[in-house]
Amino acid sequence: MAQARDELLAALSEPACIVEGETGSGKTTQVPQFLLEEACERATPVNVIVTQPRRISAIGVADRVAAERGERAGNGAVGYAVRGESRQCAETCLLFCTTGVLLRMLEEDPHLATVTHVLVDEVSKRGLPLTPP
Repeated sequence: MAQARDELLAALSEPACIVEGETGSGKTTQVPQFLLEEACERATPVNVIVTQPRRISAIGVADRVAAERGERAGNGAVGYAVRGESRQCAETCLLFCTTGVLLRMLEEDPHLATVTHVLVDEVSKRGLPLTPP
């Protein structure tokens, strides 16, 4: 993903975009950080939500991205929210959450007025059973 950073950021400025790549290419961990870095470079506010299909992945990815940034999830720019548990603070501008949490946010604010980007991750895995039938 790092090699395609500028192209990705241009595509992500559009109302909708699909990012496809191999497992481990950085779609989940790097792309949201590119948005934070660009906002910092331009001194513009950003509020990114990244959905994950399951709570364990939302927590795990938030922890990993926070660690890559030298912080702890919930104590800086990166946080998470899953049913029954939330780790975020006033500085959190990259939130990993489950789809259910995003749906509750939409109920409260249908326009997501404070959100600049919504990244729906792992689209191909949604609705699949946890174990093979």
